Amino acid sequence: MGRADLHVHSSASDGLCPPREVVRRAYGVGLDALALTDHDTLAGLAEAAREARSLGIDFLAGCEISIVDAELDVHLLAYAVDPDAAQLNSLLKAIHQGRVGRVREMVRRLRAAGAGVTFEQVVHQAAGSYSIGRMHVARALVAGGFSPSIEMAFARWIGNSGEVYVPKRTPGASEALAAVRAAGGVAVLAHPGLYGIDTAEARFAEWDVDGIEVYHPAHREADLRRLLDWAERRECVVTGGSDWHGDEHPAGYIGSVSVAAEVVAQLRARAARRERA
Repeated sequence: MGRADLHVHSSASDGLCPPREVVRRAYGVGLDALALTDHDTLAGLAEAAREARSLGIDFLAGCEISIVDAELDVHLLAYAVDPDAAQLNSLLKAIHQGRVGRVREMVRRLRAAGAGVTFEQVVHQAAGSYSIGRMHVARALVAGGFSPSIEMAFARWIGNSGEVYVPKRTPGASEALAAVRAAGGVAVLAHPGLYGIDTAEARFAEWDVDGIEVYHPAHREADLRRLLDWAERRECVVTGGSDWHGDEHPAGYIGSVSVAAEVVAQLRARAARRERA
């Protein structure tokens, strides 16, 4: 049975490799299907799709959408979307503008705290990316000698408990879900174990998601059992992926977390049913 990694990132957002190289890496580890899910951008999809066609890999267009629900930073994985859909692109443009403002404020706070990075240095780290964000700030901190590692940059400075943390401002869940549906896609709740499963199930019980990302590097065995039960009760597609950003990322290598390739067909079928409804 073939395998699929349905959660990977490229340099179009905060990954290290260009979209075509991500596909080549997937091919190199023997994956049969792949979804590119860059943060808040569809910019890498065309390049990745071309490379996937040339290598014979089943490619699923996607992205990972950032939303804030009652001050909780939540991610939705959108799959089988039309990259040219106007409503989705408008939503992602608004999120992009919020990202730029957030990074500028982080840099201002960092400089006030004695870590003298500049916005231009962060932009340099984000070269080629359409979704500037905290990972690029972390890389600028490491490059400038203000942090010994990406992990320490988050822990001390810009993580949720860091000295200069800036809350995210995004469109709400209902707006994001509507944009995904209008783009012909399906929505999957990303890595719910990171929010706390009790919190996630209680908070998101009313969300009309099509799937739950059960398999993720951050999920423990106990998490898997509970998430599988949750998915079954809600009749959700069970998805998973490595959340790979590149070799420097602490999560596993591309393909290290995967699901059966038939899950891609399940997601497409769910999207087709929604279009007919």
